[in-house]
Order: sequence, then structure tokens, then C-alpha cells
Amino acid sequence: MAADSRDEARPPYSRDLTDPPPSVVRDGEFVYGCFNAPPPLVNMLDVRRPYHYPIPRWTKDARCKEWVAFQFGDGRRLFLAALYEAKSFGLIQFASWDREGGKTIESRRVIPLRRFGLGPALDGRRVSYRDRHGALGMTFDLSGGAITVEASRARSSRGPAYAGGFTFAYNARQSAPSSVCLPLGLNRAMYSTKVLMPMRGWFETGGERVEFDSPECMGVMDDHKGYYPYGMRYDWVTGFGLAGKGRRVGFNLTDNQVRDQERYNENVLWVNSRVYPLPPIKVTRPNGVDSPWHVQDTEGLVDLVFIPERKNDLRINLLVSSVDYHGPFGAFSGTLRSPDGSVKVDAEGLLGMGEQKYLRA
Repeated sequence: MAADSRDEARPPYSRDLTDPPPSVVRDGEFVYGCFNAPPPLVNMLDVRRPYHYPIPRWTKDARCKEWVAFQFGDGRRLFLAALYEAKSFGLIQFASWDREGGKTIESRRVIPLRRFGLGPALDGRRVSYRDRHGALGMTFDLSGGAITVEASRARSSRGPAYAGGFTFAYNARQSAPSSVCLPLGLNRAMYSTKVLMPMRGWFETGGERVEFDSPECMGVMDDHKGYYPYGMRYDWVTGFGLAGKGRRVGFNLTDNQVRDQERYNENVLWVNSRVYPLPPIKVTRPNGVDSPWHVQDTEGLVDLVFIPERKNDLRINLLVSSVDYHGPFGAFSGTLRSPDGSVKVDAEGLLGMGEQKYLRA
């Protein structure tokens, strides 16, 4: 008698990362897909009719949310650096969390209508902000194999002075990017490039200078643009560190407003210079954002618990715009597996952060 098909083993999850198109918009339409490198041109404003009716280019620009962010560290310290253009406001953020020392340094500024030079090409881009209190800058030399982040602040009532410079290795031997262009409905999409990279650098505050040059030093970059709904929502976690035989591992897991997430999502596991696509996930917080977050899929590949240890909240109300954001720093436990079963990662002690985000803008 033939076996019941319901008892047959389900085929392993599969989602290919293909070569990127020359641009994410072609003939006015988004080119949806998951790619193994960033598209050379992220021409979001060339899309036709991202909503029901034709709209001018300046309106499309105003509706497209953009940011570049880095999460990086050495297994003890975790840093966050971000430049965010919501178009109704700009956000500059830098944070340093010393888990063992229990010290946190935060610098955050919200400026109405502020922009930082986020453009359609990643390679060769320089984005930055500077005022009399401090600076945050990011330089992308992909063809040269390096990405740099510099941050500084003068001592003030906002907190202690600090300065730091960090360089990330971007090359096929040490890193593997994952890029996506994913549908949000109508002719709207989100684009993102994420990559785990080794990091070297230094950070100085309070007369103490820390050098970063060990195998534990690494970080994740997120270059991001999207025509999100007026009410934007997502859950997200990322973590990284050394695990099992000194492997450099990291992950990016998101549950957002993308359509058909079985086919289109940005979830990946990095191991050294390889990237493994992962299935859709869900994040549950049975006791709220300050208690453990459970991150799981339906394929048995993702089974994580994120323990928030340091709050990183932001609430903004600008009448037509509002933000309700929780982005704690913390540590992970649990396991991750590659779809083919060849890789299993014990996430115990990996540092990272999570986000529960609502933006109305």
C-alpha cells in the first residue's frame, strides 16, 4: 500500500540568492528577488505608480523611507550606528554598550526634514552628519573592499566625550552579502542589503582606549529603502559572534509587511563567508518587550530566545508623524540550522539587538 503523503518528509526549505539585476527598477517596475550582491543602482524613484495614481518624483521621494545602520562589537561590547531618513525627520543615533562593565553611552538626535546624502548607489557613497556637538560618518568603498564608520562627540550635558573609528572587510573571502527587493503591494517594494563582516578599529571614552583587532570583532550592515505603508510595522532581530570551532556567525531575521514571505524575505544565516537563506519567522513576546522574545519558524530551522538586557526606546510625536520604537540590546540562546542540514549553530551568548517598530510617517 502506498505511504500516506501526509507522512512523507517535507522537502527542505529553499530560496535561491541569484545574481542582482543592474537596477531594482526596470521600465518603471520593481525587479523582485533575493540576490547574492547589492544591485549597482537602487533607483527607487524611477518606479511608476507606486500607489494607485501617478505621482510626481518629489512625492515618491517623500514617501520612500531610507536608512543605513551598523550593529557591531567584540563579544563584550555592542555598538549601534545609524542614519535614518523618514523624510519628515532625520535621526542620528550612536550607542555603545559594555555588557561586562554595565556602561552605556548613547547619542541620539532627531531633526525635522533632515537628510544625510543617502543615494541610489552604495559603492562610492559617503553619508554623514556633523554639528558642534559631534559627528557620525560612513564611507562605502565596496570595490576597494572596505567600509568605514567614524563617530565622535564632545563632552556635554548629554554625556561623556567619545571618539571611534571602525573598518569592516568587504570581500568574497571574508563576507557574503544578501540583498533583496521585496513586494509591499501595488507597485511598491522595499530594498535591503545586509552583510556580516570582520571589523577592526578603536573606541575611546573617559580616558580609556579599546582596540578591536581579534577574531571576535565583527558587525552587520543594513542599507535599506522602502515604500512602506503610512503605518509601518515590523519585528526584527540580529546577532553575531564566534560559535563552535571559532566560526564567525551571524543572522538577520525579520517579520514585516512584505507579501508572500515564503518566496520573498530577508532572513539569512551567515557562517564565515557563506550565507544561507532561512524561512519566514514570527516573534512573540508573551510578557512584553522587556522580557524574553521567542523567534521561531515553521521549518525547525530557527528556534531562538532573545533576552533584552539594555533598553533602547524611542517615542516621537510630530502630529503627522509618530514613532513607537523598542530596540533593546541583549544576548541570544537557542539554535539555527541551514536548510540543507549541513550547519547547526548554537546561539548561546551571541550578542545583538531586536526591534519592535511602529512608524507613522
